[in-house]
Amino acid sequence: MLVDSANNALTCRHCGTYEESPALVPNLEIVGASSNSCPTCRTPLSDGRLEGHPVLFCQGCLGVLIDMGHFVSVIEAVRVNEARTEVVLPRGQNPGERLLNCPGCGQIMLSHIYLGPGNLVIDTCERCRLNWLDAGELRKIARAPSGVYPKT
Repeated sequence: MLVDSANNALTCRHCGTYEESPALVPNLEIVGASSNSCPTCRTPLSDGRLEGHPVLFCQGCLGVLIDMGHFVSVIEAVRVNEARTEVVLPRGQNPGERLLNCPGCGQIMLSHIYLGPGNLVIDTCERCRLNWLDAGELRKIARAPSGVYPKT
């Protein structure tokens, strides 16, 4: 399946069918290849832009690697196109359930609860100043209501 960011869908290169993907981030533009590999599935990451902000995107598992200096701006850019929800879903993962190696330095990333909206776990490399978000997590943050979240 190939990413069709214009239609927020995945397109099969074999048969041409496509399916909408809630994990895809609208307005994500793929601009080239990166020398980094995805920390989850090892697919080469693609250089991307989201409303002018640089990101690295995995076309294999749909994860996103975001420099900490652009993290808030990227979330705000995605939030503009997302409707906020009133529901806070339980986390699908707990810190430490998996270990990911940083695509930048190769060291193990810190798995921690994200303290902003969304009630999820993200992976961070403090050395490289990078945040890894699994498929759909960027949109989950953007859609989440503001406020305090219950511990689950």
